[in-house]
Amino acid sequence: MEISHSAKFWGAFLSFTIFLGVYSDFNLMVASTEQTVLSSAKKSLAKFSEKMTEKAWGNVGAIAYHAGDRLMIDNNAKPQSLDEIQKEYLRPHFGDLVDRVMVVYSAVLMEDWVAASFKINVGRSNAQVYGHRVYIRDIYRPGDLQQIVLLAHELYHCKQYEELGSLSKFGYHYFFQYKKADRKYEKNIFEQEAFKFEKFFASWLANEVRVNGTRSRNRRAKKNSDMSLEPENESLDR
Repeated sequence: MEISHSAKFWGAFLSFTIFLGVYSDFNLMVASTEQTVLSSAKKSLAKFSEKMTEKAWGNVGAIAYHAGDRLMIDNNAKPQSLDEIQKEYLRPHFGDLVDRVMVVYSAVLMEDWVAASFKINVGRSNAQVYGHRVYIRDIYRPGDLQQIVLLAHELYHCKQYEELGSLSKFGYHYFFQYKKADRKYEKNIFEQEAFKFEKFFASWLANEVRVNGTRSRNRRAKKNSDMSLEPENESLDR
């Protein structure tokens, strides 16, 4: 039987309402009776969501991604700018985007993007992006090349977000494409593009380091060179 547009809309709305109830507080304790009711509702919605269109999933994503951004801000520390070494490696590929992106390290991540039965399973992710904010599970590692490669992947999502123009639009299109990819994370065009760039960047970075050395090593060498000239300069001044 064909599902009406109205039913699709209210199904999406109800799903998101449950999402807010479950995830508005990471430490929320739910009574056993409430868990039973919620479990029953989620099972029913799971069956319903299988029949929903890409557009319906997109509508859920537009709301859920925006809400997720707020939750991540509330449950994590304040972000910091990219450091100078990270910017030097990433700027050739992202331009002044590197000046707008902020990063939270040792972040508490949402393991799944969940809107009741609308669930994007990302496994145990190392990082997530909400707009210009990048959340990384690991601690801050200055000069660490693997962390810079991870940042390259996440900045590609920041680039996608900027191209679409808003949190809601990014959420809509990400969920739309996830449904279109038969709800397989790795087949989502957004992730395929980001992983393709990550592979390219890792190769570029390896070659850059092989030819020119690391930025941190070059900085130390320059600093040592400047320091070695100081006595001579001082004697000349005298």
